[in-house]
Amino acid sequence: MFRAHASCLGCAGVVIGILLTGCGAGPAPIKVYEDDRNVIALQFDSRAGAGHSHPVSLEPGHIATILSGIRLQGRDVIGGFGAFAGKETSPAFTPAESVFLASTLSQALKKASPKDLATFYLAGRDPGLGVLITSGGVFVRNNHLYLILANARTSPLSVQYENTFTPNMRDSPLMAIARFKFSVSFSPQEALIANAQAKAQDQYEGYVDESKMVVIDLKRLPSGH
Repeated sequence: MFRAHASCLGCAGVVIGILLTGCGAGPAPIKVYEDDRNVIALQFDSRAGAGHSHPVSLEPGHIATILSGIRLQGRDVIGGFGAFAGKETSPAFTPAESVFLASTLSQALKKASPKDLATFYLAGRDPGLGVLITSGGVFVRNNHLYLILANARTSPLSVQYENTFTPNMRDSPLMAIARFKFSVSFSPQEALIANAQAKAQDQYEGYVDESKMVVIDLKRLPSGH
């Protein structure tokens, strides 16, 4: 009886994971970089449609500058509608994280196929909070860079009411541990494209929680970016 019950829970976890990530079954991820704390991989994107613009060459310095422009804003944790969200924003990545991700994501995007996106998983540690996870994915489509930030310094223990299990985030970097903690924006805003506009132009279905996805027009970035 115990084995059957555990199996059912496992199946439920898989189904919930697929719904949250928006990425269905496909080939196993290809690891581009892995150590005890971090994983950069190429993952099959079931929403890629006609295909992303991969492989693509983006210099690490270019990616680092983009990452430095990603901002976090708190959301209404209970309702998730943002009615009580804070107005202040904070950087999504530390300078060290931006440098590390810029190098590894640049390598990943050069190796990616049109059906892949590059995913990242970073496990930091806080003296008071323990392990904190930052994870998500990046891909390029028609000169638009899409960045999904599923988790940002999120504790694996901060599971909200919509999740009934603690996922293995190393294998599921696009799954939000606590969905309504924050939303994502980008500065400078003139390089940002509304998700609805990007989907219409690129025929991309989008991520399950678009408040955690930004689309950046690489041609609109100011000189020096």
